[in-house]
Amino acid sequence: MSRLAELVMAKTGATIWRLRRQLFGGLFIAVALCLFYFQFAADESISTGRHQDPPLKRDLNSLGQVEFGTGTSHDDGSNQDKPVARVKFVAKTQDQFEEQQKILNRNKVARGDDSRLQGVLVRDGSDYNGGPDSRIQLESIHERQQAVQRAIDQLSDGRPPAPIPMAIQQFTGPPAAVMIPLDDSFGSPWGGNYKYNPYGEPVYGKTNRPNYIPKERVVHLDLKGAPPLVSILKTLIPWLAANGATSILFEYEDTFPFHGPLASAATVNHYTPSQITELVLLCEKHKLEIIPLVQTLGHLEFILKQQRYSNLREVPEMPQALCPSKNESLQMIYEMIDQVMRLHPSSRYLHIGCDEVFQMGECELCRQKAKDNLFLQHVATVAKHVRAKYGTGVLIWDDMLRHVSDASMNDIHLGELVEPMVWVYAEDIYRFVQPSCWTKYSQVFSHIWAASAFKGAFGEQLTVPNVRRHLDNHMNWLDVMSTESSKFSGGFRGLVLTGWQRYDHFAMLCELLPAAIPSLALNLISVSHGYFNSSLQDKIYSALKCGQSPKYQTWINLDSDPFLFEKFSWCFFPGKQVFALMSRLETTKRDVEAYIDRVTKSRAWITDYNRRHNFSSPMRIDEDLEELPGRLHSMVSLVKASRESLIDWFDEWTIGEWVEQHLWPLLSRLETIQKESEGMKKVRYWPARPLPLLPQLAQYGISEPSFNSLVADRHEVSQLRYENRQPT
Repeated sequence: MSRLAELVMAKTGATIWRLRRQLFGGLFIAVALCLFYFQFAADESISTGRHQDPPLKRDLNSLGQVEFGTGTSHDDGSNQDKPVARVKFVAKTQDQFEEQQKILNRNKVARGDDSRLQGVLVRDGSDYNGGPDSRIQLESIHERQQAVQRAIDQLSDGRPPAPIPMAIQQFTGPPAAVMIPLDDSFGSPWGGNYKYNPYGEPVYGKTNRPNYIPKERVVHLDLKGAPPLVSILKTLIPWLAANGATSILFEYEDTFPFHGPLASAATVNHYTPSQITELVLLCEKHKLEIIPLVQTLGHLEFILKQQRYSNLREVPEMPQALCPSKNESLQMIYEMIDQVMRLHPSSRYLHIGCDEVFQMGECELCRQKAKDNLFLQHVATVAKHVRAKYGTGVLIWDDMLRHVSDASMNDIHLGELVEPMVWVYAEDIYRFVQPSCWTKYSQVFSHIWAASAFKGAFGEQLTVPNVRRHLDNHMNWLDVMSTESSKFSGGFRGLVLTGWQRYDHFAMLCELLPAAIPSLALNLISVSHGYFNSSLQDKIYSALKCGQSPKYQTWINLDSDPFLFEKFSWCFFPGKQVFALMSRLETTKRDVEAYIDRVTKSRAWITDYNRRHNFSSPMRIDEDLEELPGRLHSMVSLVKASRESLIDWFDEWTIGEWVEQHLWPLLSRLETIQKESEGMKKVRYWPARPLPLLPQLAQYGISEPSFNSLVADRHEVSQLRYENRQPT
């Protein structure tokens, strides 16, 4: 009977298990069907109009989203209230395309306005023009190309064709431009123009303005403390003229051959008077004007650092700014100007600096006057001297004027004495110089200049410029100049492409000139044409002496290659070896820094603590040193390659300075780690812990206990241990 009972119970259990499995299976299928139904219903709600809000106000992130806004402009209002269509997503599938068409149709009905949808491109370059027959069936690549071309013809504003963007860039503000998403999959060489809105974000497509080409394209050469060889400047000057430059702004600082009472201000490796005359004649031959720059108030470290002129400092401890209230200050400034102008007799302009005057109105003489008045009076005095003696126009940097009222400037007739050069090196120009500032300047000055940057703006220790960011800066400047020019009776004189070599006299070297030639070429050529797109491909590649390989048959991709290492490392432009060296430096530097961090911070046997106390495991040291010889060889090789690459551009002083600043710290660190680690490996006997404390910790109250207290502590511990062993 017991056997029969066991069989019955077993069968009953199996039956219950099968029923339970079927029940759970049915529940699972029911849940899946419900989820599928609700998903389908949610999707249908998009196309069946279940939302109570108008379709225009919905956030349809799953489909091609079109937002409509009013274009804004920083001009006088002539461009206000112009419709702007912004396409955030492009439909890539047939279903998305159909849903997008429904949304656009309903939006059109909701607004009762067809015109705001004109020119909006959807689904791989097909266009929507508001009518029922506007959908284009793209059955073949040929038809797709024709569709794109028709859209481009519709939006064309007379500019050369541009590259097709691979993706749409999003932005938060409503720029006065239309963003056009186009498909690049079939390799068409046409597309919308490459533009930037007033907020510093890239815009692809039609803008409201025609091409703006600055009348003067001035290239700034910062020479302070590291003068390029005259031989290379003789090569560079014709190259600049051939690629769109009209003038050169020479900032000599301490590389000018000062003599007489100013002789101590010149560097040991300064240019000679005959060399400067040679450069001036070469510029004249190539129809390039020279604008010399002489700092006259701020950034006078190169001369105020000396004991002889230290009494002319505004603040005794800081050699940055000149005291404008002392007669000796003006005498020194006039002497500098006179010496520079003797070697530049044909220059139509002299730049007198006056930027970043960080110390003003602080000495005993200057405290009696308002800071703005001090600055304006000094500028007016120097400008009157220059205009009266040399008959040249006077330029100044504008930053010290941005907070000064137009009434104060007009009181001293500043507009009749100088022309300001508005400098902004970031992508967003209006963030630093608002429309109200342009309006204020227009009440004082009839002419104005702008200043961008092709290097030396995004990091004090960079070795190569980020071309992506510098191009943003230049293209935005063209938009700003086009917008603000009408406010001035004489408009903009031109754009200065600055190329800073140091952030100030005491700073280390940033991007060297040869490493920035690709950035200079791309930005100078773009500015000289008023736009940047693939129609400039031949000009840019020719300027950089690129070959005919397939690599140079495609357009530049600054999103994936912002430094242009991939594109131009194999070209043959002046400075190519230095440019390629910087690419190698960045790779090697990252590798060496990662290795040092790993063995000194992540691992635990050759840290600073281990090496200070000469205390570690020889076996672990060998493990950590396995990769060091390879890194050391890479750095030594890089130092040798640096000299070979830089020798055509700079003298030994400059080469040595650059190597010491950018290579020597890593090389020295590797050698120190190797030497101290090898010393630890020689140890055969190690002390008991605790190891001696660092003596410097005593100032923070951390020191080794005295011998008596240590003995007492040990006796107390022994006594406690003895008592703990006694039976209770």
